[in-house]
Amino acid sequence: MYLRFLLQAFFLFLCLLCSMNKSHAEQPEAQLSDSHIVKVTSLLPPNVCNRNSTKVPSKASLEVVSRYGPCSYINKDKVKALNYSEILRKDRARAKYIQSRLFKLKHSGSDDDHSKETEAFSVGTKPDISAGVSTEFYITASLGTPGQRVNLLLDTGSDITFTQCTPCLDCFKQKTPLFDPSKSSSFSVVPCTSSACLSDFEPVCNKANQCIYSQSYGSGSSSGVVATEKLTIINRRSGTFVKYPYIFGCGLNNSVDVALGGETGIIGLDRFPASFISQTSQKYFSYCFPSSYSSPGYITFGKTDDDKQYKFVKFTPIPTSPKESEYYDIILTGMAVAGEKLPVPGSEYSKSGGIIDSGTTFTSLPPSVYAALESAFRKKMSNYKMIKPGSNDDFDSCYDLSKYDEVVIPKISIFFKGGVELELGVKGIVVVLKKDLSQVCLAFSKSSESDETLILGNFQLRGIEVHHDFVGQRVGFGPGGCS
Repeated sequence: MYLRFLLQAFFLFLCLLCSMNKSHAEQPEAQLSDSHIVKVTSLLPPNVCNRNSTKVPSKASLEVVSRYGPCSYINKDKVKALNYSEILRKDRARAKYIQSRLFKLKHSGSDDDHSKETEAFSVGTKPDISAGVSTEFYITASLGTPGQRVNLLLDTGSDITFTQCTPCLDCFKQKTPLFDPSKSSSFSVVPCTSSACLSDFEPVCNKANQCIYSQSYGSGSSSGVVATEKLTIINRRSGTFVKYPYIFGCGLNNSVDVALGGETGIIGLDRFPASFISQTSQKYFSYCFPSSYSSPGYITFGKTDDDKQYKFVKFTPIPTSPKESEYYDIILTGMAVAGEKLPVPGSEYSKSGGIIDSGTTFTSLPPSVYAALESAFRKKMSNYKMIKPGSNDDFDSCYDLSKYDEVVIPKISIFFKGGVELELGVKGIVVVLKKDLSQVCLAFSKSSESDETLILGNFQLRGIEVHHDFVGQRVGFGPGGCS
């Protein structure tokens, strides 16, 4: 009986070994060391929220959730359908806006005269819109006394914090009530003569001498009165953070309805004076966006008490000052696929500049860099059936993986100034467009010939802990992360 059991176990082992060899599509062992070997079903996000899978680094960390996933309070445990073609379209619109902002900053003398008095908006003046921001992750906070709940999207490429207010002239749909200034004893409109009427709002004055802001997000926008209010962020682990007075935009005319999925506004985290980072003492923050939107991530404002945590963070310098650029600029020096550097001169990565932007989903590469990445990736994926894209707006390196149990996907690394190497997780390399796994694509985007700014998006950074050191003028990648 015992001998029979051993023979059955040995036979089962041989069957499993044959199955593994078949699922790997007969990849040579040398290639496997530079590749991710994954079960194809692991590329699909679960439909149930799993908060236990996230490793939170400190008691000071706030929960960050995806507006698409089941952990979102707005979705009420339901998964929101994703339209990746629409997300790509929003990314491209945002890239054009970022490029225009960078150009404007370099030619600051062409700025409009913000001191002129004009009526900033009127009923029915909703701008034309074809796309908006693709910002995905948000936190929950409160404004006012007593506090009113706001769900704010995190955006490292924006300065102003805004939320929709009553009486709204033209607002997008949201799942919670609009912020009502009349119900708050701490609300105060900022006059044009006040120092709180910051220049990065691009403010103008209305006839009542109120400071009016107007902010663009790709081809969407928000405008309204600039005000001060009590901002409260409650953390169940570490207590309450309060900032008063906090300068924000009380949005009365908003056209970003196609961009937001029930959230009330945006919290800006860039390097300009109006941002949350500049207004508070939190000059250092880190975050980890989850690799699967079915689990939460986190954001930590300020440094934690554990100094050992920061010894292993690899930093790359920000080459510009906050006066020169509102963004977290970065310098890429190279990329590698399966351990092999792309045959692209280092100057191609940075000739038009580069930024890290949480408001962009898919990393946008200059055409020459994208072509080299695409060629190297396709070469390593040659054992799998490649399928044609649905349209010119879709991803163009896609594969039918529906017939495999396991697949071998080449590793991709990004190199930054300072000798920093960032190895991407497998869910930062490919995106699943069809649930039956018949369309799994390389998750990078190509910038246009006229706009070659390199933008490192949040999709490639999922599962990776990202550090922003405002004072030290650097961006880092830590060994910690979230699943």
